[in-house]
Amino acid sequence: MAIDKPLGYILGQTKRVYRHKLTTKFRENNVDLSLGLYIIMFQIDLNEAVTQQFLADHLQKDKSIVMRQIKTLIEKGYVVRIWNKHDKRKKNLVLTPSGQEILERTRVLARNVTEELFTGITDEEQYIFDRVIQKIMKNGSVD
Repeated sequence: MAIDKPLGYILGQTKRVYRHKLTTKFRENNVDLSLGLYIIMFQIDLNEAVTQQFLADHLQKDKSIVMRQIKTLIEKGYVVRIWNKHDKRKKNLVLTPSGQEILERTRVLARNVTEELFTGITDEEQYIFDRVIQKIMKNGSVD
């Protein structure tokens, strides 16, 4: 069975629906974050020694965009820059205690949105969806 719409269109529409639902849920719960800022905070939390360059490369975003997003998170008090222990030329990004707190709140809200969007989708369909997305990402990997 062939898909009649371009993959980019399908993924773009899906991301738009998710972003809209998530930002609405954030607003309803007085969380002043966009999807992009949430993803950056999520990545910082996953990686012990994350730098702006790593985030730009990993997220495949322009470094200047990532820099502006990091600046916003610093101004909100959610992220700080600290010197890298092994390379004094680099600074790592770390979540502050308030950043950790807001990330935990947003993770719960994001899980709620995912559950809402997966309504009516069986566990098997969710598993297949995950496998297909993983294969698409592997096939498109630049590494």
